[in-house]
Amino acid sequence: MKSGRAGDLYALVCAVVCGFGNILLKLGLVDISTELFNFYFFVFAFLISLTMLFSRRSRKDIIHTRAWVFGLIALLSVLFSLGIYTFFWALRLIEPATVSFLSRFEVIITIVLAYVVLKERLHSAEILGGVIAVAGVLVLKFKTTLIISEAATLMILSSFFFGTAEILVKKFIHQLGIVRFVFYRNLFAIGLFYLLLRMQGQQMYLPPMKTLILAAAAALMLPILGRATFMKALKHINISRAALITQAIPLFTAFFALVVLRSLPTLIEWFGGGLIIAGVVIVKLSERILTNRKGRLTGVR
Repeated sequence: MKSGRAGDLYALVCAVVCGFGNILLKLGLVDISTELFNFYFFVFAFLISLTMLFSRRSRKDIIHTRAWVFGLIALLSVLFSLGIYTFFWALRLIEPATVSFLSRFEVIITIVLAYVVLKERLHSAEILGGVIAVAGVLVLKFKTTLIISEAATLMILSSFFFGTAEILVKKFIHQLGIVRFVFYRNLFAIGLFYLLLRMQGQQMYLPPMKTLILAAAAALMLPILGRATFMKALKHINISRAALITQAIPLFTAFFALVVLRSLPTLIEWFGGGLIIAGVVIVKLSERILTNRKGRLTGVR
C-alpha cells in the first residue's frame, strides 16, 4: 500500500474509532452522574497509561519532571478536565452526532487564540471558514430546542477550554513531552473529579458492571486508539490532510447512533452541523494549500 493511501486509511480509522467512542460515552452516561463517570473514565485511562512505565525511556521522562513543567501539566489538566466535563455534560443532554458537530468548533477557537496569543497570521480563507462555522453554531444555539441551545453553550465552553489547552501544548510541546503529559494529566484528572464529587456531596459508589465496561472501553477508544491511529496517519501524510479526513467523525457518530441508539439529528441540526463542518474544512484546505505553496517556494518535497 502506498504511503499516502496508508495515511488516509489510518486517519479514516481514527474517525471511525472516535465516532464509535462517542456512542460508548453516551451509553455510559445513562445510569451515572457526569462527574462520577468522568472519575472512572480517567481511572481507566490512568491504568492504561501505567503501561508506559514498562519503557525505560518513558519511565525516566515521567520521574524526572521539572517543578515548572509539573505545574504547567497541572494547569493543562484543569483545562482538559473542564473541556471533557462540559463535552460529557452536553453528550448527556442531546444526540451524540450533534455534539460531535459542535466539537469541531474547537478548530476555530484554536485559530483565534493562536492569532491573539501566538501572533500567528490569519488568512482570508480562515476568516471565511470561521464565519461559516460560527453561523452553524448560532443556528444550533438559537434555532433549535432549549436543550440543544444549552448543549451548544456547553460545547462553546468545551471548545474554549480545549483550544486554550492546545495553544499551551503547542507553545511548550518540547518541554512537556507527550508521554509525561498523558501520564500526569490522567493522574491529575482523577484527583480533580474526586474533589468535585466531594464538593458536590455526591456519594462514591461502584456503578453497574456495564457502566464500568463502557467507561473502560471509551478510555481505550478515544485517548488511546484514537490518538494512536491519528499519530500513525501523520507518519504518512501531513497534518492538514489528516485533519480534513477526521472531520468525518460526526458522520460516523451519526451512523453508529442510528445503528446502536436508533437516533439521528433533525434537519436543522444537520444544517447547523453542516455549516460548522464546511467552515472547518475551508480552514483546513486553506492551511494545506498554504503549506504546499510554501513547500514549492522553498524547494521542499
